[in-house]
Amino acid sequence: MQLNHMHLSVTDVAAAAAVFVRHFDFALVETRGNNGLAVLKGNGGVVLVLMRLSAGIDADHAYPPMFHLGFLTSDEAQVAVSHAAMKADALEVSDIELTRGARRFYCKAPGGILIEVGHEPAA
Repeated sequence: MQLNHMHLSVTDVAAAAAVFVRHFDFALVETRGNNGLAVLKGNGGVVLVLMRLSAGIDADHAYPPMFHLGFLTSDEAQVAVSHAAMKADALEVSDIELTRGARRFYCKAPGGILIEVGHEPAA
């Protein structure tokens, strides 16, 4: 089986969609309801649907602790390039960490989604 789609709720649909388009090679397919919903298509055909978080739900508690999306790159240097680009865009990013030979960092995207960017050495 292959992952087909993900549907996530965020506080700022337009800003979150822009991060996925700019930094993760997603294409914006459509928006609906005054940026209430965005449909994006990524590599391999995966579809990401971003929907405005329901009123009364706090973004910091919309998902369990450490819920995140993880992206791997085959190029270790790309981790530092992505880190610098996201930092330049004033996104909240962690330091790059080295754990068991893997390099990774976390980014808090607008709208409340935590994203991991990393590279893992070949086994």
